[in-house]
Amino acid sequence: MQPTQALRSHLDPARGHYLGNWGHFGGEKQRGIVTYGLSANRQNPFHNAFNDAIFNTFRRTKAQIFFWVPPMIAGYYLMDWATHRNHYFNSKAGRAEFGDEEE
Repeated sequence: MQPTQALRSHLDPARGHYLGNWGHFGGEKQRGIVTYGLSANRQNPFHNAFNDAIFNTFRRTKAQIFFWVPPMIAGYYLMDWATHRNHYFNSKAGRAEFGDEEE
């Protein structure tokens, strides 16, 4: 067989039947698929978007607040304690109390 005959052929070499063009590979027609459409002038994609965004944000925050507020409070108090402790260590009284412990 010449190469040009193979290129012009539409037969599948493994099965020997027509596969169809790209995107239409010769199978049975699909049945039972229902497609609905809506006219462009009947669509309103932002209908109630602002109202839904407010209430959805409130609902999601209410559900998650106990997961992120306690660590935030603990982190705030930990940083506050560390800042005050650092200021004390760098003050005159702190250097007098802990100054001799350096190597």
